[in-house]
Amino acid sequence: MKIDRIEWWEVNQFVHQEMVNSPEYAASHERWDLVPKFILRLHTDEGHYGVGETSRGAQRSDIELAARQLLGVDPRRVSLRRLPIDEMPAATAKGFEVGLFDLIGRIRDMSVSALLGGPCRDHVVSSYWAGLQTPEHSVVAAAAARDGGYSCLKFKITQGMPVIERLQRMLEVAPDLRFIVDAMQRYDDFGQMQDLVRQMADLNVVCLEDPFPRDRHDWYRQLRQEGGIPIALHLSSTELILQALQEDVADIFNCSPVSLFEFVRMADVAGAAGKPCWHGSAVDLGLLDLAYIHACAVPEAATIPHDILSTPLHVNDFVVDMPHREGERIAVPDTPGLGGELDMRAVEQFRLSNGEIR
Repeated sequence: MKIDRIEWWEVNQFVHQEMVNSPEYAASHERWDLVPKFILRLHTDEGHYGVGETSRGAQRSDIELAARQLLGVDPRRVSLRRLPIDEMPAATAKGFEVGLFDLIGRIRDMSVSALLGGPCRDHVVSSYWAGLQTPEHSVVAAAAARDGGYSCLKFKITQGMPVIERLQRMLEVAPDLRFIVDAMQRYDDFGQMQDLVRQMADLNVVCLEDPFPRDRHDWYRQLRQEGGIPIALHLSSTELILQALQEDVADIFNCSPVSLFEFVRMADVAGAAGKPCWHGSAVDLGLLDLAYIHACAVPEAATIPHDILSTPLHVNDFVVDMPHREGERIAVPDTPGLGGELDMRAVEQFRLSNGEIR
């Protein structure tokens, strides 16, 4: 058996506006929802296939270079821990890893979570999400989270934003809603953040993520020692988790590596130290979200609501039937591979370009 053909499609992504940046912030911050994505489909000479999705920022030239290296490879002999592709950027690597997981799972009649070691839960919990918003705009997102059956909403903040008013306004419409507050390393004044944490202490905040630049371990330690709100750190490798544990700078981890195996390893290491975690995302489409669902089902420490956002966030998630959702709870597929089929009608509707490598 050999991989003999790889298709790719460049597609637009469109999102529901109650979840994105308010107009006041749109001009000064990245319009990530306008960045195209690439969808991949790997074929074998025996009729098997697998689908994947890149992160934002992938380049066509990198996709075609990586695809050529996979032609002629027997997928049954591929180590999913080390893909047989050299010099592959992270955004491209994620797409091909997911495609290979789906392909190999279909060939072996195993789900992705089974390939990762087996799920320890039959559903995962997701959070709702909002970008940089005014208090008035935030009320709409909070109401949507409440009506959608979510207990947690993650939102972005930046210096100069009325964060406390925003929290208060959202709690007026959704009193039981909890929040992950993501500062994205945008604060460089310890006293300002210290005061903000004190004010947030009674406003249902699950954790404050990345309050400072990640190299300011002294500030992270000091803020944690003062208590009030758990501090979360957004990291991309087990090595960085180990360093953060040694420096004692975080209570919770947002784990966002390129590899699904690396996520499981990061969560296991964090869990061994008594630190819960969640799977981050780059507000991806449905194929990557399917991969995240499987990965989040495997490690015991992955208990914080995850950034699995495609279906509520996007106008179309590019999957024919996503797993059953009951509010924030998402069922873990037990069918081979990712457990979802690529929606070719959506691909054709949102396609910008496409190609094939044989």
